Amino acid sequence: MNTSTMTFGSGIATPKTSKLATILQLFLQGLSLNRFEAERHHDHCLHSTVSTLQNGHGILIAREHESVPCKQGAEMTRVCRYRIDPHPDNIKRARDLLVKLERTT
Repeated sequence: MNTSTMTFGSGIATPKTSKLATILQLFLQGLSLNRFEAERHHDHCLHSTVSTLQNGHGILIAREHESVPCKQGAEMTRVCRYRIDPHPDNIKRARDLLVKLERTT
């Protein structure tokens, strides 16, 4: 296991985690995300992360369009909400991939 760490403002060193592993872990915790929510987790291109999970690793990701308020709240914009497909085989693939990702980060 790679022991690389990042130090945040608190001075506490925490293990580095790849963007792919971070998003996959959130999906496995039952969360769904849209592109704006993913920003809080340092993913600025969620659609690309989802594409990598699905096309590169065979993890099925469900999509649902929704409207969210724009920055000033006066208008709405359409975004895609992503969540992991809950089929047991898919969850097993995702967990196996997460273990592999955590070993290489």
